[in-house]
Amino acid sequence: MKRIILLTLTTLMSLPALSSTCAKHLDIGVPSSQSDQVLCRDGYAVGYNYTTKNADWVAYHITADSVNLKFKRKSSFFKEDPDLPQHARSTLADYRGTGYDRGHLAPSATMDFTLQSIKQSFYMSNMSPQLPTFNRAGWRILEEHVRDLANEYNELYVVTGPIYQGNENSIGDGVTIPSAFYKVILDPQFNEAIAFIVPHRKVSGDELVNFITTIDDVEQQTGLDFFSATPNATEDEMESVDWPDMWPTSQ
Repeated sequence: MKRIILLTLTTLMSLPALSSTCAKHLDIGVPSSQSDQVLCRDGYAVGYNYTTKNADWVAYHITADSVNLKFKRKSSFFKEDPDLPQHARSTLADYRGTGYDRGHLAPSATMDFTLQSIKQSFYMSNMSPQLPTFNRAGWRILEEHVRDLANEYNELYVVTGPIYQGNENSIGDGVTIPSAFYKVILDPQFNEAIAFIVPHRKVSGDELVNFITTIDDVEQQTGLDFFSATPNATEDEMESVDWPDMWPTSQ
């Protein structure tokens, strides 16, 4: 079976029919959105938007084992996503000379368990324009904390992506610059979850605690619906909590 599977939204509604490659990232529910195309990768799944040339969401399932597998690599290269139509792709040229980083949504350091998963993590469909003072500082530290949580809790589901406030600029050929980024993290064993909305500006690691919010808030700002495959009562409880135990105040 092909490692990369293109999915229409209709196909996505039947998760049991998907390959294990995709279903393992989405078996807690597909974030509902108006994504134009959904792609499955070894390490993550993407709901991609042709208009913004960004992912609406990127979902991935990680474990203590997967985040500690470090496949040795010499180098990796950013690459246009070959499974998107040409007119909808973001390209290397779109970013050139803009001052923006090609910021990973599914971080490559979390996807380095095989050579294939590393290469796929550098597809441009997994990138959003990010300021260097955001991407290389607070956002990177948040990604590191998520890997630490995977070691502590053994298994996590993560969904991440951009937030728009309606006044965004763009780079290149129409690649929208998000106003903020969200990250939603679920521990399925204890039904604990935490959410962040991080403004797209210079952000330090010490500030991250200020950006903890409820999943309900992320859903309101994005129009997405997270964890729809969990029981309604459990989902409602998880999504209304804004200070869960899984993120100590000391961090």
